[in-house]
Amino acid sequence: MTAGVAVAITTVSGDDTLRFSGSGTLTRDDRGIHLRYSYEENGAQVPSEVHLGMDRALVKSPACRLLLDPARPTETHIITDSEKLPLTVETHLIRADLDGGAGTIILHYTLLAQSRPLQTLRVTLTLAPTDKERTL
Repeated sequence: MTAGVAVAITTVSGDDTLRFSGSGTLTRDDRGIHLRYSYEENGAQVPSEVHLGMDRALVKSPACRLLLDPARPTETHIITDSEKLPLTVETHLIRADLDGGAGTIILHYTLLAQSRPLQTLRVTLTLAPTDKERTL
């Protein structure tokens, strides 16, 4: 089933907190939960996706593709203005508390560059249904 959702994104890294809001669709099927959403940043729409299933999460955005796996570190790269930066991802927590298209998804992980911690992020996606006729 698929439902429209409003998405509030809160990203905490150290003392910095970023907040965005957007909209998207939440789908549940036998493979897990799939959230496609977009939000506005600096006047541009940023498309993003989160796939949850099998105790792992796949996060896709224009700058990166992260496989979050609490069982093992994974490899990725971040695309910057001037280069592709190779990184290791250590996942601390993946949690989805969703009921009827509403609730939260929490992703907590650390990005490492050359085995040194670069940034620890806690991303909270808060979902509220926008499509009252179709709920999950």
